[in-house]
Amino acid sequence: MDFNEANEVVHKVEEQWHYPIMNKYDWVPETPEGIGFVRSYVYTKPNFNIKVELTTGFNADYWNAFDENRKEVGGGYWSSLESFLKKINEEIKNDKNN
Repeated sequence: MDFNEANEVVHKVEEQWHYPIMNKYDWVPETPEGIGFVRSYVYTKPNFNIKVELTTGFNADYWNAFDENRKEVGGGYWSSLESFLKKINEEIKNDKNN
């Protein structure tokens, strides 16, 4: 396989490093697959107004979170993703209790 062919490989979201983490916190992938060396996947959480976009490939393992106005509300490298998701779950839990 040459370089150009390799850059056309399809990567299913379920095969990506972020899928088990996002699934654990009930985020649903909007992007079923990505193509190429560097690709992005978008997740949403039902009844919540934030989308998380994860970019992966080569050394591009980072994420950004945006509200409904595309204002950035979080972001970082892969190592900070789970703590952000925990924080979001706590905020949702606290809102339901108030």
